[in-house]
Amino acid sequence: MESVTPLFQPTPRAAKPKRSGRLWEALDYELLVEGIREGLDVPALAERVGRVESSVWQRLRRLVPLPQRGCLADQLLPVLRTALADPAYDWQAEMRLTPPAAPIVRKEIVHTGLDGLTADDAVAIAYALLASGGDDEAAVLSRLMPRLEADDLIEDLIEMRARKAVRASPISIAENAAWAHASYWVRGRRPDRDRYRTFSPYASGAEW
Repeated sequence: MESVTPLFQPTPRAAKPKRSGRLWEALDYELLVEGIREGLDVPALAERVGRVESSVWQRLRRLVPLPQRGCLADQLLPVLRTALADPAYDWQAEMRLTPPAAPIVRKEIVHTGLDGLTADDAVAIAYALLASGGDDEAAVLSRLMPRLEADDLIEDLIEMRARKAVRASPISIAENAAWAHASYWVRGRRPDRDRYRTFSPYASGAEW
């Protein structure tokens, strides 16, 4: 039987460095610092300590002085060589330092214009605009009404009208009658009043 020769030979995997995956010990860091002082590049440093290059890059950044740890990767070795050239640089103490936590930034949302009004102010202004009945006021009211609807303030506006009507009337007015007329008054004066025009038994002829 003839042997079959495979068309493609599997590429042999590169052997892992001898200390890959093991915890870093004091000797590993000493060898790393020694190699940096000698001017070795990252591949040579990785070979010296028996680690993969990605692991060496991580340790290099930890050796960098804390204020400079955010530097670009290609600046790590130059920064380290400059720092290690100073006999007073304590790289072991520097490694124990950790950057301060990033400040928590709270974005304050400031509403201006009609959206900046409090609920009470929005209702009071809407009432004044409804009472005036002018075209200019209607234009502002058309922008304010969506805010009142979104915040469920239409009922507050109706209640304000009902209270004012009861106080202003020289005769006693039933609560349900005051509320019904106030509801008709508010909805009848809205810029989009055609949507809400309904018959009111409490409003005939001239309005209150």
